[in-house]
Amino acid sequence: MTIALSIVLAVLFLATGGGKLLGAKASLEARDHFRMSAALWRTIGALEWAGAAGLIVGLFVPWIGIAATVGLGLLMVGATVTRLRYDSKPVGIIVDLVLLALLITLLFLDR
Repeated sequence: MTIALSIVLAVLFLATGGGKLLGAKASLEARDHFRMSAALWRTIGALEWAGAAGLIVGLFVPWIGIAATVGLGLLMVGATVTRLRYDSKPVGIIVDLVLLALLITLLFLDR
């Protein structure tokens, strides 16, 4: 279960981080909606990629996986607060909370 969830979450965060780093149109529209600078948006994307890498490395070095899981969880808390602050669609808030719940689940699985 730990392996599958780590891989799924890593792929999801690679995709969302990639959108931010590569300047996907939908990602740029979201950045503008949240009134974030380009530098902050790219930093969040880089942190998502680093977290995804940490999830995979964490399959072999557990403390790195734990650190990555906590870091990505904190990013998701920030994402949820940002969405609430800017009156986003409920589906985005739900997606962020589901990802946070999956990260919390991963944190408590046997490693």
